[in-house]
Amino acid sequence: MTTKPVAKGDAIDFNLETMTVEQGLHLIEQERVQPLLTYLRTGVFENRNNMTFMKAYSVVVQFGDQQQHSFKLYSYYKKVIQDYCTEAMSSLALVSGEELLSALADLWEKNTILVFWMQRVFQYLDRFFTKSSTEHPDLFKAALQCFTDTVYSKVKDKCVAAMVAVVNRERDGYEINQDVLRLLVEMLCTVGDTGPKVVKQKEGIDKSSADRLLWQSQARGSYKNDFESSLLSATQEYYRNKVAGWMAAYSCPIFLAEIQKRLDDEESRLSRYLDSSSETELKRVVQMELILNTAKQLVEMSTGAQSMFQNQRYEELKLMYRIFRREPTMLPHLISVMEPYIEQRCSRIVEDQQMIDNPPTYTERVLELKKEVDDMVVSCFESDTGFQKGRNKGLEAILNKDTRCAKYLALFSDLQLKKGLKGRNEDEVQSLVNQVVGLFAHLKDKDIFLDIYKSALSRRLLNKLSVSNDAEDCFITKLKVECGQQAIQKLASMFTDMALSDQLQEEYMKGSHSGSPGGVTHEVRVLQTNAWPEKADDAPVVPCQEMLTCIRAYEAFYHAKHNGRKLRWIYNMGQVEIKCHGLARQHLLVVSAYQCLALMLFNHRKEVTLKEVCEATKLPEEECRRQVMSLTVSRHKVLMHDGTGKDLSIDAKLQVNSSFTSEKIKVQVSLIKKEEKAGETTALAEAPVERKHVIDAAIVRIMKSRNRLEHNALLEEVFRQCTLFKPQPTQIKSQIEHLIEREFLKRDEKNRNAYIYLP
Repeated sequence: MTTKPVAKGDAIDFNLETMTVEQGLHLIEQERVQPLLTYLRTGVFENRNNMTFMKAYSVVVQFGDQQQHSFKLYSYYKKVIQDYCTEAMSSLALVSGEELLSALADLWEKNTILVFWMQRVFQYLDRFFTKSSTEHPDLFKAALQCFTDTVYSKVKDKCVAAMVAVVNRERDGYEINQDVLRLLVEMLCTVGDTGPKVVKQKEGIDKSSADRLLWQSQARGSYKNDFESSLLSATQEYYRNKVAGWMAAYSCPIFLAEIQKRLDDEESRLSRYLDSSSETELKRVVQMELILNTAKQLVEMSTGAQSMFQNQRYEELKLMYRIFRREPTMLPHLISVMEPYIEQRCSRIVEDQQMIDNPPTYTERVLELKKEVDDMVVSCFESDTGFQKGRNKGLEAILNKDTRCAKYLALFSDLQLKKGLKGRNEDEVQSLVNQVVGLFAHLKDKDIFLDIYKSALSRRLLNKLSVSNDAEDCFITKLKVECGQQAIQKLASMFTDMALSDQLQEEYMKGSHSGSPGGVTHEVRVLQTNAWPEKADDAPVVPCQEMLTCIRAYEAFYHAKHNGRKLRWIYNMGQVEIKCHGLARQHLLVVSAYQCLALMLFNHRKEVTLKEVCEATKLPEEECRRQVMSLTVSRHKVLMHDGTGKDLSIDAKLQVNSSFTSEKIKVQVSLIKKEEKAGETTALAEAPVERKHVIDAAIVRIMKSRNRLEHNALLEEVFRQCTLFKPQPTQIKSQIEHLIEREFLKRDEKNRNAYIYLP
């Protein structure tokens, strides 16, 4: 409803000074109230000129600050609203259900219009009369009280019941009049408010949008007490009945889809017509019936979580997680199924004898499984910490049953860094390194992995077998993050030694002999004794004269730079390229240093026995036989012997095979492997002896800082500090006893279960 503004220069043609209050009220009645009531009944406003408002307002201003007249104005204001509501109630008493809701919503909307325009006329009373009175509330509150007493108090029970029924009807899929419910929710939120008011607002953000009158209130008394409690009770009963039917008729995926749909519907309902203050309680009730009371049954259904995991139905798992996440206490039901699933998948690999007999395939399958479950946790469970822990627990329970995985992973890493990375781009290399180190993080026998990896790394570095130096650096960096600087200190020292050796070799090449004393070009690696796994040979090997010339030249160069340092030569790690002229064609043989010593004997003699080779080189007989036999096998038959079969006796006579030839000029002579016990490659790795020292150091370090500690507390601290392996309680107890015997600790005389540090 709008009114025409008063034109500029118009005059109010009545005399207020001679007018009585009764005449003024009659004028307000005729000029303003009756047209307004007619508009509410018919929708037609006969007098839209703003002059009527000015006349009515002027009357209120004239008499509103006079005590004997202001009460009459105030009473008239209330009577108009009271009479309108009383008249409307006669029709409301005859209807029920949705018809009642529509009629009540219409009455509330029209009553809002009536109150808004009446308050504008009588608003002067709020300046003086109601402001200074404790008995008479302000105009908005008084109008609301009239509506409450005349209408709401008489229809609230029927109204609330009908509203709840309509909400349930919408839940069943029927169309309802949402505008009616929105108006009634506004009514419920406003009734009983202590400071309500009606304001005019645009229905949209566009300036051309129509105006709408609505009540503003702070409290939600009637909404909470009269409606929300009934709604929540009905909602609980509704979904409890629905769930009983769904549980019998639906499979788990369909049930989950239905739950998600219902949850979305309830959220939409809150935004469309329910008050936002109901959000917490409504969600609590809905989620209790749809999630809390069903989660365990859903997980355990034949089509539930176990079936989803087994058949890799990740979209269904994602939906289940998204629903259960609303009630975090239900997530453990899902995790409790995921853990044994991962254990089962992992067991199929680590207990398969074919896999055990093939370490590379074993490791590849474990890495594939690790990547699969990692991706599953990310995509289905949004990397939830609970699911990450469940994944870790499932993998570690199987992988850490023995030391095989640690050993195989180290061997696999060596294989990949030697030749498995050929042809791969930088991203693929980075991905593989991440996968290996990610699996390494799950192992409790990290020290076993590091020991085997260190030995393999030394061979790669010394024999220049690494495919990618960047991959080696990346691997070491990620291992440092997982187990700390101290654990990879020796690995880092190996790289440092190689870099320093390169510098020394460059300087050595600048000498007068240009790095080739006696015409023999050679390269030397100087390594720290405590950083590398290889140790100097105990056997007093006798090098040939050519080697001695090189050794003396390098020692002279090195001692000139580093006085006081001692060099110990490790011949078994050396490799020699030797040019052979006595063969069918000229070849360059790549042999071990020991093989070279044997071959050099044929420069002076045409025939040599194995015994003479042992005596000349001082090699142990078993090792000497292995080295020489590698030169007599059919593939690289550089030497011939007079024995029969593959065995080589100590008195066997050896001579150069003058008819030997190969397609390649440069021939790599492979060394026969040492005799290994059956299954040694696939056998479990033994725990390093250093573990005892690590435990001892941890106990002493802890006791030194605490002075006195009880047994269980000491165990917990040792467990926490031993990051590279998980010591057993019996092992820790044994080391404690050793430390007591060595007088590092003693038992507390008052409490035999406690220990005291002895400085």
